[in-house]
Amino acid sequence: MAEIRHSRDKGLPLCMMRNEGLDLKTRLLAPFFPRYRSVQATRALSDEMRAPMRNLVMTKDKRFLFLRNQKAGCTSIAQLMYAYSTGDFYARTIHRARDGIYLARYDWELINQVMQARTATLFTFVRDPEARVYSSFRNFLVDRSNIALRKHWQPLLANGYDPDGDHVRNFDVFLDYIERCLDLDPYLTDTHFRPQVLNIAYGEIDYDFIGRLENIGHDLPRVFALGGRPEFPPAEIMDHRFNASQVKPAPLTPEQRKRVRQIFAADYEAFSYD
Repeated sequence: MAEIRHSRDKGLPLCMMRNEGLDLKTRLLAPFFPRYRSVQATRALSDEMRAPMRNLVMTKDKRFLFLRNQKAGCTSIAQLMYAYSTGDFYARTIHRARDGIYLARYDWELINQVMQARTATLFTFVRDPEARVYSSFRNFLVDRSNIALRKHWQPLLANGYDPDGDHVRNFDVFLDYIERCLDLDPYLTDTHFRPQVLNIAYGEIDYDFIGRLENIGHDLPRVFALGGRPEFPPAEIMDHRFNASQVKPAPLTPEQRKRVRQIFAADYEAFSYD
């Protein structure tokens, strides 16, 4: 769920996540639908933990538990986990799958039990902050293929985005938008472009492994080896990629690179990206 709020500096509209769980709709539907039951259950978590816990994915054998970090290969990795359980890829949006995999969106109680028992290999992946934020920009505003764009489109226009405008200037507008969201409330900023340390609750969750997307060909097999399945994934599955933007990134200006390092300073420090 999302809501429109306004920036502190110029009163510009921003699309922010909303703390779900206390509204009448959720309370009425929770007894009947797993989606609302999970929302209500995770509402009691702290601001630091609520969004990360809602992004957990688990294999059907309960041996592998993955925390999705948006724009860091989460679609590809979730599909690989589905293939681990079923032998094939999910034909539709993997983040809404109801079989072949467990998602915290629907199966929070079971996933939480496994996580608390520490019986699954718990892992996540991170990505170079510059590549990640530019991937978000392409996904939202060049390819315009992200389903969440509809929530941000009008606020982005109000913040200065020009669909027919200069590519470099539009990326500056996108960075402005991110900074305004983070200034208003970092924990309610869209997970597609807020810092990764927030997405994965870095320092709060004890992971068995944190991989790098740049090294996924090496790091993901290490995860399955840690969990006692060194034969997975086979090459034909590992080589699959999902949700890749079709437009190659343009080089950032020196000033843009400086801004990215400032906005995502915590990610650079936590994950040792140079």
